[in-house]
Amino acid sequence: FVHISTKQQPHHVSTQLFSSKDEEEGTTKEKMNPVTKASWYAAEALGKLFAPSSSSQKASVDGTDKVDLTQPPFTLNEALERIKLDNDRSYFLSGQVDVQAYSPDCIFADPFVSFAGRDRFVDNLANLGSFITNYSAKMINYEVLKDGVQVQTKVMVKLELNLPWKPILAWPWGVRYDIDPESNLIVNHVESWDIEPWEGVKQVFRKPTLTI
Repeated sequence: FVHISTKQQPHHVSTQLFSSKDEEEGTTKEKMNPVTKASWYAAEALGKLFAPSSSSQKASVDGTDKVDLTQPPFTLNEALERIKLDNDRSYFLSGQVDVQAYSPDCIFADPFVSFAGRDRFVDNLANLGSFITNYSAKMINYEVLKDGVQVQTKVMVKLELNLPWKPILAWPWGVRYDIDPESNLIVNHVESWDIEPWEGVKQVFRKPTLTI
């Protein structure tokens, strides 16, 4: 993998953009101008519009010979392997997420929203996945830190949205996963995007200048 510098504090955008709620619980937020806020709330509404009508329509995830995804991780090494498998599936775009790898009360955070609750996150991924018509994801950095209880990733993401002008969004996206060594479950999922919020919004409303 290619490692990139993260010396500057990244700006954040998230799949939680497509949540129907906007409560904030403990994450420091950067101030956004009213146009940016209005644009993100409009995107929330679109995400809800394209959401699956029932939980039966959500993407399923299959296990492997070594991992039973119907059960929580039994060891720290298994927890790390399951984070890797989720990223191999591009879970944040496909919606195919390993639900049992997360604590039911896991904190999902970005500057726009922070909330506790695995089920809400799974719903957000389903909403986003139904709003995407094409995507690509290339891992550019994957690090296991702090004796295995933290993983930091960086992925180059390109995605096409299901809108008449077929906009393509593209920027490096990162996640920090914090694992509780007692339960072997992910307890923090902190997203980061290397782009100014307004620049991300503008990509939604303009015709694509690149291909996937």
